[in-house]
Amino acid sequence: MNDRARWLLPVLSPFLAITAALLVGAGLIAIAGVSPLKAYSVLFTESLANYYGFSNTLTKTAPLLLASLGILVALKAGQFNIGGEGQIYMGGLGSTIVGLYLHGLPLVIHVPLALLGGFLLGGLWGFIPGYLKAIRGVNEVITTLLLNYIAQNLVSYLVSSPMKDPEAPTPYSAMIDPAAQLPIVLPQTQTHAGILLGVLATIVLWVVFARSPLGYQIETVGQNPIAARYAGISVERTIMLVMALSGGLAGLAGSGEVMGLKYRLFENFSPGYGFDAIAIAFLSRGNLAGVLLTSLFFGALRGGANVMQRSAGVPVTVVYAIQGLTVLFIAIGLVLERKVAARPQPIGSLAAAAKP
Repeated sequence: MNDRARWLLPVLSPFLAITAALLVGAGLIAIAGVSPLKAYSVLFTESLANYYGFSNTLTKTAPLLLASLGILVALKAGQFNIGGEGQIYMGGLGSTIVGLYLHGLPLVIHVPLALLGGFLLGGLWGFIPGYLKAIRGVNEVITTLLLNYIAQNLVSYLVSSPMKDPEAPTPYSAMIDPAAQLPIVLPQTQTHAGILLGVLATIVLWVVFARSPLGYQIETVGQNPIAARYAGISVERTIMLVMALSGGLAGLAGSGEVMGLKYRLFENFSPGYGFDAIAIAFLSRGNLAGVLLTSLFFGALRGGANVMQRSAGVPVTVVYAIQGLTVLFIAIGLVLERKVAARPQPIGSLAAAAKP
C-alpha cells in the first residue's frame, strides 16, 4: 500500500465505520418491515432540523462530550480509562452533596462550587487507578472497570437510605438548591449550560495540547514513556495527573445531569454515557473537533431514537445496535490500520523518503 493510502486510512476509517454501521442498521430496519430511508429521515430530521428535537440532541450530547473528552485525555497519555461511567456517577454525587448541603449562596458562587465538587469526586475516581498504575503497576483497564460497579452501587445505596428524599416513592435524593442548578440555554427546552461547558472544555484542551508544555508532556508520555523519562518528564506523575483530569471531566458529565437536567441524584441516572464515550474517543482518533462532532452524532442517535420508534415504528434497540456496530467497525478499522502500518514499505519509497 502506498504512502497516500497509509495516510488516508486513519482519516477515512471513522467515516467508513459510521457508514458501515448505518448500512447494516438499514438492513435491520428493513427486516423490521420499515423503509430504512423513511426511518433515517425521521431520525436525523427530528433530531437535528427540529427545534425541540435538536434541543434534545444537545441535552444528550452534553454528557457524551464531557465524558469522551475525559477518555481522550487519558488516551493521549497512553492510558485506557474504561471507568467513565463510574466517574459520571461520582461527579453527580459530588455536585449533589454541594447542591444539597450548602444554602444561601448566590448562583454565581453555588454553581461553580457544585461543578467543582463533581470534578473533584470524579477526579478522585480517576486518580485511584492512575496511582495504582503509576506506583503499583496495576493495569488501569481492570481497576477503572471495577470502580464503575463500586460507584454505581455506592450511589444506589446513598439514594436508597441516607440521602433519600423522605417523600420519594423510588430511590432518589431531595432536590438540590435552585442556586446550584445550571441555567437553560434554549428557551422552553431542557437544554442546559452543560453543553456550553463541554464546548469550553474542548477549546481549553485544544489550547493545552497545542500550545502548552503540559500538552507536550502528556503526548510524549503517551507516544514513548522511555523517551519521556530521558527528557526529564516524570511518567508516574503524568499518569496520575492525566487519570485525575480524565475522571474529573467525566465527573462534570454527571454534574451536568444532576444540576441541569434532573436536579436530584437518581439511582442509575446514567444510561451508559460512560461506555458510549469510549467509542466516541476511539472514533475521533485523538482529534478534539472529531470528539465534538462524534458526540453530536451519538447524541442525535439517542435523541432521535424514541421519535423514530413513534413515527416510523422502528424499535429503539435498533439505534443501540447501530452504536454497537459502530464500535465493532472501529475495532476492525484499528486492526486493519495496524496491519497496514506493519507492512514493510517498498525500497523505492524508503529511498525517496530519505532524500532531503
